[in-house]
Amino acid sequence: MIDIEVLRNIEKEEGISKEYLIEAVTATLKAAYEKTFGELNAVVKVNLAKGEVKLYSEKQIVEKVNNSNLEISEKEALKFNETPNSGGTVLIEVPLKLLSSAAVMSAKQVFQQKILDKKREITFKVFTGKVGEIINGRITRIRGRGNIGINIEPYNIEGIIPPEEQIPNERIFREKLIKAFVKETKMTDGGPVVVLSRACPEFLGKLLELEIPEVAQKIVEVKAIVREPGVRAKIAVIAKDIHIDPVGACIGQKGVRINSVSREINYERIDVIRWSSTPETFIENAMSPGKVKRVDILPDGKGVDIYVSKEDYGVALGSEGVNVSLASKLTNYFIHLLEANEEGERIEEGK
Repeated sequence: MIDIEVLRNIEKEEGISKEYLIEAVTATLKAAYEKTFGELNAVVKVNLAKGEVKLYSEKQIVEKVNNSNLEISEKEALKFNETPNSGGTVLIEVPLKLLSSAAVMSAKQVFQQKILDKKREITFKVFTGKVGEIINGRITRIRGRGNIGINIEPYNIEGIIPPEEQIPNERIFREKLIKAFVKETKMTDGGPVVVLSRACPEFLGKLLELEIPEVAQKIVEVKAIVREPGVRAKIAVIAKDIHIDPVGACIGQKGVRINSVSREINYERIDVIRWSSTPETFIENAMSPGKVKRVDILPDGKGVDIYVSKEDYGVALGSEGVNVSLASKLTNYFIHLLEANEEGERIEEGK
């Protein structure tokens, strides 16, 4: 009924402690004993090192036996104890083969459930500690309501990417190897659920750390990230060393670094912006690749008028307004994009 090698493998491969395994085996055998004999006087002794599991019936030594399952006479007790005392107890080994088949089946279910519960607990603790990190995994299936199932390596457990955390229009297929950001871990009745994301700004931030040594080493600081997943992203950076160009460090020679990051997020366009403590300068930088003629911060301190030439208006606006929208989010200013003449004076409000 109890395979010591199986227990040792569970301890080694699943990371379940020896103490918990002993507790689980004890509960299992006690449940089987109770189902077979209808009593609660079972004692279990487990020695994983020696490979021993023994089941005993603990009986009270009495002068007159009324219940043979719970009591034993002094004369009978002599077979198990050289000096039995009335009122004391004696342990009598019960061969495991005496347990009923129904009891054994039930006990196995108890054991399997305990191991499953422990594995879920361990998984929950492990991935609660990994919130905010990147994992590697293979797509296993497209689940109900559009959730993508990911087998997280090397843990061999499934995480999910909900629709709102997916990159729109990304080509998805089974066995595709991808990276994802661990957003949260939730414990449900069915076990722990690891919620992953490929669309959040934090995922892009972690990818930058993986690909750009200066970011990983904190030489270049990422001040802010905004995204329109699958379309465009803007990151604001600053160098702690004045001799380092933070934008150049992120882009890399011939764009090799930023292109590597872009490939991982379905070739999302990434604008690397130099952060500035001067709002006008930062706003102008944030409008890249649009070329700005003038920046006027409005009296309310929340809005800003940005003037661009008629020729640059479309680039500054971006497809469906995405460039202006991201620049607004990056700088925390509501941007009014306006057309200007060569002198930078307003000639027409952008539509």
